[in-house]
Amino acid sequence: MRGRRGRLTAVCFFILFLLGFEAGGFQISLLQIVETEGFSPGLSGVLVSGQYGAIIIMPLLVGGFADRRGKRKVLAASCLFFALGAFGMSFFHAFGALMLSAFAIGTGYSVSESIGSALLAEAHGEKSGKYMNLSQCFFSLGAMVSPQLLEFGSRSFGWSYQSLFRICAAAGLAACVSVIALSGKDTVHITSLRQDETQTIGKEILYLAAGLFVYSSLEGGISYYMDSFVTMELLRPEHGANMLSLFWLFMLGGRVICGMLYRYRRVLLGTSLFGTAVFLLLISIFPSLAMGYVCFSLTGFCLASIWPNLMSLAVEGYAGNSAQAAGIISTGGGLGAVLSPLFLGALMDGAGLRPGFGVLGVIALAGMLICRGYYKTMERKAS
Repeated sequence: MRGRRGRLTAVCFFILFLLGFEAGGFQISLLQIVETEGFSPGLSGVLVSGQYGAIIIMPLLVGGFADRRGKRKVLAASCLFFALGAFGMSFFHAFGALMLSAFAIGTGYSVSESIGSALLAEAHGEKSGKYMNLSQCFFSLGAMVSPQLLEFGSRSFGWSYQSLFRICAAAGLAACVSVIALSGKDTVHITSLRQDETQTIGKEILYLAAGLFVYSSLEGGISYYMDSFVTMELLRPEHGANMLSLFWLFMLGGRVICGMLYRYRRVLLGTSLFGTAVFLLLISIFPSLAMGYVCFSLTGFCLASIWPNLMSLAVEGYAGNSAQAAGIISTGGGLGAVLSPLFLGALMDGAGLRPGFGVLGVIALAGMLICRGYYKTMERKAS
């Protein structure tokens, strides 16, 4: 039992590392993609939204099906979709084909993340919050490594943005095979639930979906447009990869710490959102290279606790419907991940990115009210 649970955990951690690797690489390659293929800068937001648009639809459609038919099978299929989309991004050049490939990546990305989180919750029960934070540490590690690897490959071997997606295609296929090789049932810790033990999903989950909307707006807006901000606003493009890697490095450190302080997640959520708001407003008001390194790094640290804590609240709170709960709040995250790049991409063609980061700071403050609303609702429900 323990060995099977360990193998499942290792595979989920590998998948999260791969998703982070793709996300960090896409972020640093975005400007190169539009320049190489001759697209306008504003279309960069549309291309990002092609990937993250799948997050709005697919986890919501697939979550309930995975609960009924088997999470492991759905996870294997999602890894295959990810690999096929990455292959398309490394092969096609037409904007429409790239959009379709990005949507396929987003399908695999979003379903893998939500189903993998549900499997971790089932495998580890009351310790799921710790493992959720650890899985996001692997995501952050992948996102931190890929910009540096791509920068090195570009300098030493003439790699293009397509090299990123070739690596992701091969790794996605390896992840698919690894999931298929897992034996046994999906649930390895929690025994099968009777029908009357399955917890019904209530309206309070909409608060968690709204919270993930805020998180994805912040993470997507910052990480995908940090390199553009450094290039266009600070005029120091050579610092883009280093600044992005520091953002993910500080997030990695923050997730290690948050995993140890998981019992205080209510305080962590509010504090994290407030800190994020402060640092985003500072960078929008006082843009400079030094301020960029400090504010973006500390923003990564502040953002660390939000996703794993919101996801663990969802998958822990609805036994028997964990994949559906994860899918619902992932849809909220998808909306944020789509709208934020579109908003910032449009600003690139007009007002610039500084006011956009200020708006993201205000959104972080709104996230504090959302988290407060969730806990107040749960207190009323328990009384």
